[in-house]
Amino acid sequence: MALYRKATIPRVDVPSKVDGTAIFGIDVQLPDMLYGAVLRAPVQSEQPETIDDAEARAVPGITQILPLPYGIGIIGETVEATKRAKDLLKIVWTTSSRIRSYTSDRLLKEYRRIGRDLAQTGVSAAAEGDAQAAISKAATVIEVDYMSDHVHHATMEPMNATALVTGDTVEIWAPTQGPTGTQGFAAEVAGTTPDKVKVNTTLLGGGFGRKAEADFIIDAVSLAKAVQGRPVKVIWSREDDVQHGKYRPLEAQHVQVGLDVDGNIVGWRHRIVADSIFARTMPQLFESEGGHDSVVTEGAHFNYAVPAHQIEYIRRDNGLDIGFWFGVGVGYTRFGIECVIDEIATAKEVDPVALRLELLKDQPRARKVIETVARMAEWDRQRDGRALGIAYSDAFGSHCAEIAEVSLDRETGEIRVHTVWCAVDPGIAVQPRNIEALMITGITGGASHALFEQINIVDGEVQESNFDTYRVIRMSEAPDIKVTVIPTPENPIGGVGQVGLPPIGPAIANAVARLTGGVRLRHYPFLPERVLAALNA
Repeated sequence: MALYRKATIPRVDVPSKVDGTAIFGIDVQLPDMLYGAVLRAPVQSEQPETIDDAEARAVPGITQILPLPYGIGIIGETVEATKRAKDLLKIVWTTSSRIRSYTSDRLLKEYRRIGRDLAQTGVSAAAEGDAQAAISKAATVIEVDYMSDHVHHATMEPMNATALVTGDTVEIWAPTQGPTGTQGFAAEVAGTTPDKVKVNTTLLGGGFGRKAEADFIIDAVSLAKAVQGRPVKVIWSREDDVQHGKYRPLEAQHVQVGLDVDGNIVGWRHRIVADSIFARTMPQLFESEGGHDSVVTEGAHFNYAVPAHQIEYIRRDNGLDIGFWFGVGVGYTRFGIECVIDEIATAKEVDPVALRLELLKDQPRARKVIETVARMAEWDRQRDGRALGIAYSDAFGSHCAEIAEVSLDRETGEIRVHTVWCAVDPGIAVQPRNIEALMITGITGGASHALFEQINIVDGEVQESNFDTYRVIRMSEAPDIKVTVIPTPENPIGGVGQVGLPPIGPAIANAVARLTGGVRLRHYPFLPERVLAALNA
């Protein structure tokens, strides 16, 4: 069987998306349907204390307003009516939530301090050899911190679901990434059993892990239960979506690498400080793993040849609900790892591509993607006013190397990514054109989160509210992306959907370092003010 055929199995969903017949959750229309909205507290876990809904009830088309454990539900004949009523509600919220002490900027500084304090130990995520002893005897020690802000999923289709409750039966139409979980949560809300819940899974306009959550499902079922026999469609506003997300964890990494007199790695210690996703979503698994969250630390275990390697996870439980994201842990662990590899190359005075090939001398698939992408980008060719940076990842069972070509406005601190070259070995390439598309998706999303995206929380309140304040990459800013798929007869180990994201951020940072003579960016996102601070440090 041929491993790579350009004209391969087409995607079954494309024709309906092109001709408009595709049904996403937000497209669902049912007879006699009502619409719902929910006003949530500005701070997670607060509840309504007093409710003044007189003006809201007077809005034409409003049929019902009801208190929920986490907010106020509004049901009406039109979306416009529910939105108007929602804006007119006057609520006094409780002020007892522990999240009111959550300020992300302050906590990130605390995480960084904890990562540096080697006396504060966590859970061992992996240990090969005695890294600590090797580092203590090293001729040179590289010791650095890398940090990442919260990021939002920013799906084009906001959270939405439609539910119909009739007696003890429930039917749901939703763009959910977790149909089985949806059955369970819906049954709990409706006071029935999962076998009485039917889930119709629609297409979803972006998920990235966010639509595996149950909150928007609970909204629809709670409101439909109140109007037995009529379906209720709940559509979150963009503001609801941005301010009540399940963001990627805030995290800080402390990396120590010991080098011998020849600049060879003798030990690598990687400490990751963050809250846990599994502690909330899969508490039994979290407990059985001894308090280790493998999603939060994913990607920290690499295939570079080092004699001693230690990974530690230090959980900080500050109460905020965090969740799965596009790439989750590997999106930031590879940032730290790949930037440190470049720092080692600088310390050894060797080429970053050459160092990676040396550390992967027994990994032919890894070497192939690095060698291929270096040829694609003409790695050794000098650019006027631009520089190249490289990064590699073996996450999700695929080998992926990327090179970013960047320029920098030293007056404003703005980074521009012009071109990205990508070589990927996913194993057997069943749909190579789709793999190319997924690499473009991952690279574009990864560049967006590396350059622009951040959620800021102050005293428990999310500061961003829509795309005017939650900045994502624009079409005019998207780089030209060139992808080469290198098929091999290896069986695919994991999905290829997230493979393109991890290398792009560190590739950009490494390019900036080469362009500026060694200025290192260590904090996602690379906001202009952070870039200027690094330039002036």
